[in-house]
Amino acid sequence: MEHKSFFACLLYIIIYLTLTQVCSAKENLLGHISYCSGDVQVKRAKETIWRKAELDMPVYFGVSIRTGENSEGTISYIDRSLLRIHSNSHITLNTIISPAEKKNSVLLFFGRIWNKVSRKVLRGKAFEVQTPTVVCGVRGTEFWTASYEDGTMIVRVDSGEVDVDDETNRSTLSSNQGAQLSFDAKEIKTESDFRPEWERAQRSGRENLFADGKRYGGFVHSEIYRRRDHLRSLLDKANKLSEEKERCLSVAKEAKRRGDEIEYESSIAKAQKMNEEIKELNRRIAFYGRRLECHFGLFSHYGYLAKHPEFSKRFHGKEFILKELDNIEMIRAEFNAMIEEGMKMSMEDMEDLMDEMRKGIEEFNRKKGDKGSF
Repeated sequence: MEHKSFFACLLYIIIYLTLTQVCSAKENLLGHISYCSGDVQVKRAKETIWRKAELDMPVYFGVSIRTGENSEGTISYIDRSLLRIHSNSHITLNTIISPAEKKNSVLLFFGRIWNKVSRKVLRGKAFEVQTPTVVCGVRGTEFWTASYEDGTMIVRVDSGEVDVDDETNRSTLSSNQGAQLSFDAKEIKTESDFRPEWERAQRSGRENLFADGKRYGGFVHSEIYRRRDHLRSLLDKANKLSEEKERCLSVAKEAKRRGDEIEYESSIAKAQKMNEEIKELNRRIAFYGRRLECHFGLFSHYGYLAKHPEFSKRFHGKEFILKELDNIEMIRAEFNAMIEEGMKMSMEDMEDLMDEMRKGIEEFNRKKGDKGSF
């Protein structure tokens, strides 16, 4: 029985160390498609088939959406927030969220989107848009984000505030302000009354990519390997903490059996402290996992362009993209397998386990009070 209990505890820790992707359950409905025009396609999490978007189609956790030329789609969230996806864009919604987080996340691989975030979301959850270049954290209601094929990223705030973070620099943009960054120039220069030329920037992004695919592909390639190594280091730290926490719980259990009150309380306190550290590591793993997923999405898009019978004719440096594409896909598969490992136990099972542990501690304290001593 004790072995079973410790195995359950270990599984609980694994869940907290890994990332949660829940895609199809009814309670993970995010909203519905309230408008679509032209070529708008939708792919559910864990599926491989893209389907034509339809009006009022439900949108779930982990869904991907892409738009073609002269196409547009709008998602109405259940909390009345809005997300408008413009032409030639590819996004994924709410993928790789830590169980410790309260967050809505949009991964923008490339293209342009407009968000109107309801005040209800701002009171209860964080909202972010991740691009391969920067992360936009929302503290306001309406803003535009664009991420183009050469790494150019543009953000404009219509109202409220948006924090722009490139992991080195951070700046807060207010109403009518904006900024433009790139893989090479990540300094955040805030501009007032910012009015970007969206279509021109998009055309320029593709021209730059096609002129030197090895350069831009090389940058994304390097970021993928760097982020993979960083994630592995975070997971190593988390695994060591989980092992130490398991030892503390074992010591606490033995102390309880012996009636050693001081040792019991000390070990439980250490385990609780480690649990908080594990939660923080879990948040960081989820954050950097989303960063990595952004780069996967962009490099896969480079691969699509490099194989396209028309686009490939103008794509200088496509040989590098095609040579590295299989390796990147292998890393992506390894990354997804890590996530799947964490889903061997559902969130409901984890909560049941925590309830069981809490009841055990309450029972112990009640018995201690009845006896007047440990």
